[in-house]
Amino acid sequence: MMKTSRFVSFLFVLLLSLSGLAAQSYDYAKIFDLTYKVMSNKDLYKALNEALVQQPQPLTQSQIVFILQNKPEYMPLIEQVTTRLAVSQSESPETYAEYLKTVKAQLKNLVQSPDFQKQIEAYASPNNPAVLSLPGDAPGYKGMRLFVNHPHLRNLNDPKSVVRGDDLRKVVVDFINGAEQEIWYNVFDFDLQVIADALKNRHLKKGVKVHGGIDAGTISTRPEVKKIFDFLSEIESENFKTVAVNSVGLNHQKIIVRDPFGPRAAVLFLSGNFTQSCIGPEGDLVDIPKEKRPIYSIPNANHALIILGTLPAQVTQAELRKTLEFKIRGQSQYPIGGSFKIFGDKKDAQETPYIVLSFSPKGGDGDVNKSIYVPLILNTHGPIEAVHFAFSSKQIQDALFQRAKRDMEERGTFEFRSVGDTPFAMREWSVFLSLSGLKKDLTSGKYLVDQEAPILSALGALGVTNLQQTIRTAPEIYGERHLKLEDGSSVKTTSKIHHKVFIFPEDSLAVLGTSFNPSENAESNNEQIVIVKDKNIVTQARGFFLYLYQQSAKSVTQEANRRNMRALPDTSGDDADTLSERGQ
Repeated sequence: MMKTSRFVSFLFVLLLSLSGLAAQSYDYAKIFDLTYKVMSNKDLYKALNEALVQQPQPLTQSQIVFILQNKPEYMPLIEQVTTRLAVSQSESPETYAEYLKTVKAQLKNLVQSPDFQKQIEAYASPNNPAVLSLPGDAPGYKGMRLFVNHPHLRNLNDPKSVVRGDDLRKVVVDFINGAEQEIWYNVFDFDLQVIADALKNRHLKKGVKVHGGIDAGTISTRPEVKKIFDFLSEIESENFKTVAVNSVGLNHQKIIVRDPFGPRAAVLFLSGNFTQSCIGPEGDLVDIPKEKRPIYSIPNANHALIILGTLPAQVTQAELRKTLEFKIRGQSQYPIGGSFKIFGDKKDAQETPYIVLSFSPKGGDGDVNKSIYVPLILNTHGPIEAVHFAFSSKQIQDALFQRAKRDMEERGTFEFRSVGDTPFAMREWSVFLSLSGLKKDLTSGKYLVDQEAPILSALGALGVTNLQQTIRTAPEIYGERHLKLEDGSSVKTTSKIHHKVFIFPEDSLAVLGTSFNPSENAESNNEQIVIVKDKNIVTQARGFFLYLYQQSAKSVTQEANRRNMRALPDTSGDDADTLSERGQ
């Protein structure tokens, strides 16, 4: 009984002393570890939330991290408490039940402290990320670089300032070859032997620890991925692990973490997978000599974002541990994640660059679309630019309708420009279709004007007509092609718009390096969400968006008219090149 009382007293002191000492912990590896222990003990986590009667939402991971980073003196005690909980559970169910009863009763009485309520109200919303920092107000990350695998503009005001795309396959290999201590990665699809070789060689020749994951579904359905998985599994050891991730949704992340606790700490976020189609510069027809390769053999339009520094690497590694080490799965097991803000070097008095990181399942307050994307759209100003593989979130769609109405009232114009992958942009659930004031009749397969479209009430008929011209499908070079070579043989090549990007130029904000397609289904996937505030990076992102936008010859409305003229049925093959990531 004494042990129980001592624990309860400690827990109350922890909760009631948030505003006490000014000390802060920078041991984020330990903070994340302890936070996960608290949240994964369902009884303790439930008791804590039940006591917070003024808190409408359950505490998120970022809120608990916020508490621990500001009260580091309690971390060793929490370690002892969580250990004692595990032991007591095995000792006696009756003792454990009584123990929890005492905790619940006293928590309800004591967390009503005004001081505690003031602190929890100051950080009650997951829409406000927890700020992570380093001693002495040092920058939380050292810098970042954006790479794009298709042509893009160097000068936004000069359509002729086109530079060629980057080799993202080489970017990935070079990043791996820079590791000195450890590598963590997680990816949906993986068929590039050169990347597998880089992982193996870095481990065998340099002693780098490697812990990685590949979606179990792609391993079982794609022989090329099974071959990579088997190759990596041949050298399985304590320091080289490859996990077939059995996710409830898709294991859709595209992440590599390098040396999270070393001087070369960095994280690489990609929009594309470790596949020839996504990041191989030759496209699908890699086996055909360059001089004979058709111009349509290009990779999916993708980008990569490298962020240098220990904080981004440690946040991301902590997330990957949930999947690869603890092997939790689905929305029922992942804790509510919140989000994390990390500041970079201050460039001038007006702007300090930063990144915001979150992950699904259970990102933000548990709903990424609602608690991260919707506030981003409603709290920014000015033009919006978007380039997406699949865009179906009704919550984001409604936020765009609200934004359109507000902008018309305040500015007299709603500036939205976009490029969507053509097959998905024309699907019945496409937000690009709704923003164009159109709908698809599934019976006839024809596209119709939606007389009840919310965008019509926001902009009026003339406004929608103008907006239709700025919502575009992919440039002509993207798509599925069946070609004949000089020798008479037939080949097929497919390329897609595979970015998942929003850009807010007036606020110098962009969603980059993100795997999360804005859709309801993505909520149950393993995904990364990255928001960047950095004028230079956002300008570069606009350079690749504007290139695609200017190269696009058709709007969604024009494509709808073309299909209507041909009376294409719904089974026209729209899904033929997207089944591997359907509905994500």
